[in-house]
Amino acid sequence: MERTTFTLVALLGLILTGCASSGGRSGVDIRPVTMPEWSYTGEHPDYPSSEYVIAYGLARNSKDASEAAERRLEVLICDHAISPHQTLFKDTRFSDIVVEPAAWFQLGEFGNAIKADGVSNGFEAVAARAISKNELKLRALALLPAAQDALAAEPQPPRGLGSISKRMEMWGKYFLLSVRVVALELLASDTLNRTAFDKVEDSLMALWELPALVKTDTSGSGQHVRIHGGCDQPIELGAYFRGKPVAGAPLQWGPGPGFRGTIEGDAELDESGRATAKVLYLQPTGDDFGYVAARLDINRVVGRQTGIAMNVWLWQVKLPSRNTGELVLRINETEGGDQAVPEPMFAPEVRKWGEGRKLSTSIQKADDDKFSYHLLLEGDVDVTPTTDGEIPSAYVAGNFTLSDMETGEVLFRYALGLRRTGKPGNTEASVKLLAMQEGAAEVMSEFASRILVALPGPDEEFGRER
Repeated sequence: MERTTFTLVALLGLILTGCASSGGRSGVDIRPVTMPEWSYTGEHPDYPSSEYVIAYGLARNSKDASEAAERRLEVLICDHAISPHQTLFKDTRFSDIVVEPAAWFQLGEFGNAIKADGVSNGFEAVAARAISKNELKLRALALLPAAQDALAAEPQPPRGLGSISKRMEMWGKYFLLSVRVVALELLASDTLNRTAFDKVEDSLMALWELPALVKTDTSGSGQHVRIHGGCDQPIELGAYFRGKPVAGAPLQWGPGPGFRGTIEGDAELDESGRATAKVLYLQPTGDDFGYVAARLDINRVVGRQTGIAMNVWLWQVKLPSRNTGELVLRINETEGGDQAVPEPMFAPEVRKWGEGRKLSTSIQKADDDKFSYHLLLEGDVDVTPTTDGEIPSAYVAGNFTLSDMETGEVLFRYALGLRRTGKPGNTEASVKLLAMQEGAAEVMSEFASRILVALPGPDEEFGRER
């Protein structure tokens, strides 16, 4: 026991001696991981875009990055099948309706032809998934017979089904089977299978007309979207077909075409054919109005991205804009701490700035009759002139806040502190005026962009979906 104790003490002494004599810095030596150039440029040296269909995914971890790259490659494979043959689809329903990202195949169907690479530096991960264009052609040729057999074995659905959900299920499946044959033949031989394409066209018409067959009642239009927020009341939809509720039909909610935002709604119509959604946020675009959309979710029914832009039901809501909002000014200007300035500077300068940007401004009181949105810029600012010998100077200080008058939310705060020193021969009044002008300019340089983003103009392209 004594020998064991001595050995442990000796080892500890050696370790401590080694640490003390190393002369190096303590702690763990962390060397940053150098990411390869392709993770920044999107040009992988092993998979040049001239020879490969390649997709990249960026995320905080490798798993999410890989999933993003795989989803993207599924879309790019479909695009590689269709895009080079656009002239074949001229003046067809397909060219008008299938305009969204489509993923008719799973990557697993192409087996080991899918190449993979990925890197991570511990903070972000980049993944690459690729397939050779020549290999894709061969794989499509191999998959084609089974796809043709599956389509031939599927009877065309009847058109007169009394259930919207059943029509979506049957025609959605028929579309997927037929479009896979079309895409595979294009990939394999650059040939359009006319028989399969006719079935694609029939499927599209059967699916795209469904919303027009549904009688709806809606509510929630006409609300206004709050600045940095959403609508107070829910958006509501009631759907009926042949006098009966369209129960169980899946829905997809979102901003209307051209808009961005966050909409949360029921995933499907309930037994009474009704569903509601909440507008949590709709980004201003400069338009006076925006739209919320709901549509039958054919992608969820089929289990793949179909690329079909289904008809939508729309609700119009008012948005904060240069025409629907105003800037209310409540700025108290004093001299020497308690004396009101004879000629205010800040409010007139802000109003002049607003006029140049077609932004309405008012003093003290909001114009509730004309505007739905009111940004409040309020503050207390004081100027103190002094003279040191023959050199006059002025110090301007104040605190300013920009807020939404409807909710009271503070959007931005700023503290001003600025000294302006004159020259011999300048008067205190002239230096004071110059200091106030510069102070007003500094305040507006801080607040201007925030005001314009909250109440954008129609030509400024804020927030529009591209």
